[in-house]
Amino acid sequence: MTGDLPNEDTRAPSPEAQQALRHAMDLHARGQIDAALAQAAEVIERWPGFAQALSYYGQTLVTRKRRFADGLVVLDRAVEAGGDDPYILYSAAWCREFAANAIERPKGAHQPVAESPRALYAKAKDELLRALVLEPDDKLRGDVEDILDVIAKATGEPWDEGLYERAAPRPR
Repeated sequence: MTGDLPNEDTRAPSPEAQQALRHAMDLHARGQIDAALAQAAEVIERWPGFAQALSYYGQTLVTRKRRFADGLVVLDRAVEAGGDDPYILYSAAWCREFAANAIERPKGAHQPVAESPRALYAKAKDELLRALVLEPDDKLRGDVEDILDVIAKATGEPWDEGLYERAAPRPR
C-alpha cells in the first residue's frame, strides 16, 4: 500500500497476529522473558500497529527488564495505535507510575528516563482519566481508580473532584 493510509494488515491484527502474541505471553508465563520479548519484537516488526503487542512489549521492558526509557517509548506507540482501548491506556499509565515510583524510591538499577517522576505521574494521570471516560468494565475501573489514588498520594494532587462515581472496593 502506498500513500499516507495505514496498511490494514499492520493495524488490525489477524488471528495469526493474535496467536503470535499469545505465544509470546505463553513464553512469559513459563518464565522465558527474553524469549517472550524476542517473540513480541517479531510480532511488532510484522504488525507495527498492533496495540496489544506494543503494550505487552512495553510493559515487559518496563517491569521485567527495568528498561524504562525503551519501554515507555513503546507504550507511547501503543497508546497512539490503541488509545481508544482503556486497557491500553491503563497499562501505559501503570508503567509510568511504576517507573516514577522506582525513580523516587530506587531499589535497583534501571534505565534512566528524561522525564521527572512528577512528569511521569502527570502523564499517567491523564491516561487514566482518559481510560475512565471510555467507560471500562467494573474491574478495570477499580484498577484505574486504585492507580489514580496512588498517584494522588505521591503528588498530593487529588484526581477525583466529584466528576466520577467511584467503583465499590474490590475484595483483596
